Amino acid sequence: MQMETGSATGRSTDPAPAIGRRPPASATAADEAEFAAMRSAYQAAGGFARGDDLARVLEDFGRGNLATLGRMVVAGEVFGFEWRHTLWLPMFQFTAEMALKPGLKAVLAELASEYDGRRLAEWFVEPNGWLDEARPIDVLDSNPDDVLQAARADRFVATG
Repeated sequence: MQMETGSATGRSTDPAPAIGRRPPASATAADEAEFAAMRSAYQAAGGFARGDDLARVLEDFGRGNLATLGRMVVAGEVFGFEWRHTLWLPMFQFTAEMALKPGLKAVLAELASEYDGRRLAEWFVEPNGWLDEARPIDVLDSNPDDVLQAARADRFVATG
């Protein structure tokens, strides 16, 4: 399922501010560029969704609601990150039927102690040496065990 940011509510799909409005003081040019690059990296895998928009999609599929999504995040079944006071969740974490992707929770459990949501989002789209320079997001469906082993190795490296 391809989810354009904000399309479910009619809001702009562009994370950049409207013409004539300045971004929040906390958003620097580097923050803007980083979000745009991450958004581009996730485009082919379904993009991102705002938490409230994703909750409505879950309701449409009979898979839950905002409270369900909150429980999924707290339980480490999915991850998201905050940008401009909004929770963003990568859509690759869900199947076309909006079920959770098999194998994802174990990978998240390996990395959660060392990586916050933003760093997790980066990790999934960066080439990974443990995966022969493939990106974890590209290998997860076909070989979740290899992604789990890569996550475990990266956690060990991160903890020293």
